[in-house]
Amino acid sequence: MTKKLSFGVEPTMREVPPGQHAVIKFGKFSDWKIVETEKYGEKYSFPITLLEHPSYESIPKAGIQMKWESKANAACALYYYIYGASDVIKTFDWDVDKEFESVFQLHRFETGGYQLEQK
Repeated sequence: MTKKLSFGVEPTMREVPPGQHAVIKFGKFSDWKIVETEKYGEKYSFPITLLEHPSYESIPKAGIQMKWESKANAACALYYYIYGASDVIKTFDWDVDKEFESVFQLHRFETGGYQLEQK
C-alpha cells in the first residue's frame, strides 16, 4: 500500500444560513470525534461529503470532502446515538448504523436550530 502525503488543514463546512439547508453524506464512524476549538469550545466533528450548500457557488457532482463541526443539539444527539451514551435521548427514528451512508439534509431553522433528515 502506498502512503499518501497530505499537508494543511481539512476544510470545515460553513454554517448553513437560517431558513435554508445543506445536503451531506457522512464519512466513517471511526473519524467522528469531539474537538476543542479555541473560539467556541467543544464541538462534534464529522467527516462529510458536501453535496449542496447555499453558501458555496459551485460544488462538483462528487461533492467536496470536509468536516462538519457543530455544537448543535442535532450534532450532539447524532454523536451520542452512535456511541451509545445513555444520558442522551435517541432522537432519530431510523437505524443510523445501517443508514449513515445515506444522503441527509441538514436544515437550519430561522431560530438557528438544526435538524438532520434522511433524504
